[in-house]
Amino acid sequence: MGRVHHNRISNGFSLTDFMMFRSRWWQHLLFWGIVYFILINVFKTSSALEKIDLIYTIIFVVPLVAIVYLNLYHFIPRYLRREQYLFYSLFFLLWVGGGAAFLYVLFDRWIDYLLPNYFFISYHSIPQLMLYTGSLLLLTTLLKLSRSWFMLLRVERMTTSQQLKSLQSQINPHFLLNSLQSIYALSLEKSDQTPEVILQLSEILKYTLYETEHSRVQLKKEISMIRDYVEMYRHRVDPVRADIRLHVNGDPDELVIAPMLLIPFIENSFKHGLQGEAGNAFVHIRMEILEQQLHFQIENNLGEPSDVKLKNGGIGIDNTRQRLELLYPGKYNLKISREPGSFMVRLQLELTS
Repeated sequence: MGRVHHNRISNGFSLTDFMMFRSRWWQHLLFWGIVYFILINVFKTSSALEKIDLIYTIIFVVPLVAIVYLNLYHFIPRYLRREQYLFYSLFFLLWVGGGAAFLYVLFDRWIDYLLPNYFFISYHSIPQLMLYTGSLLLLTTLLKLSRSWFMLLRVERMTTSQQLKSLQSQINPHFLLNSLQSIYALSLEKSDQTPEVILQLSEILKYTLYETEHSRVQLKKEISMIRDYVEMYRHRVDPVRADIRLHVNGDPDELVIAPMLLIPFIENSFKHGLQGEAGNAFVHIRMEILEQQLHFQIENNLGEPSDVKLKNGGIGIDNTRQRLELLYPGKYNLKISREPGSFMVRLQLELTS
């Protein structure tokens, strides 16, 4: 029951995909319709359905909706998905008890002030109300976790079919072509940098071909590939016109990350930020590792006015958003914004070892 970016899904579309990841509103509506139907049959005071039964059940369900969604969108992302099981268990028990107490007081005292023209009897004890709230919270939590499990299966199913497309989209063919042209120009000049540039291109291609077969790679390998990528690009631009910086602080140690996750942001900045003859073109990349958190920031100039409209997304950025949502649910914070005279991406990511 979490939020998912509705990006295009290639050839792997199925009815399960549609039911699990699209058209979310009807799933919620159907779920609460079933809950309401069950409760109204439990609460009705006679064989015939009365108006007071409908009103009583609606008032009973509304607090349950608030209780369930606070658990789904606050407690689960903040504690359960971060593997803080003890805190989540405590909050879960307190939430069950608090919800039951609220329902008891609602129908024992407050209901007469809300609906003075109806006569309601609070014939459920707190333990009985805890059974209702606890069962509903447990059921929705299991549904939430099962959906996450299906999402992981979907990612694995899509990996093989999208691997070649990923290889083509993550490293821009124009970049490879221009890099070869740069190497050719250096070789004509008999530059001492030629072997180094060839080695950098070789390392990038090797990483792209072999490391992307795995769902996770060592963060230090990803950083090394990014260094090679940035250094390769330095040979394509005039150092007087463009300022390219890469700063990495912290020890990646044994941390792992999804491969090629950050490259679309970097490629987008190079593609659009260094265009034109601005004279003050720049791309500044900063990566800071604090324990098991990666703070990634990249900023570039806005470039030519005609390019500004391209900076809010694109296929690479959209795919990265989706990968973050699927692979790091509740464990990332992505902000893409325009600053005065620049375009900035900030990503905070929780990693594992």
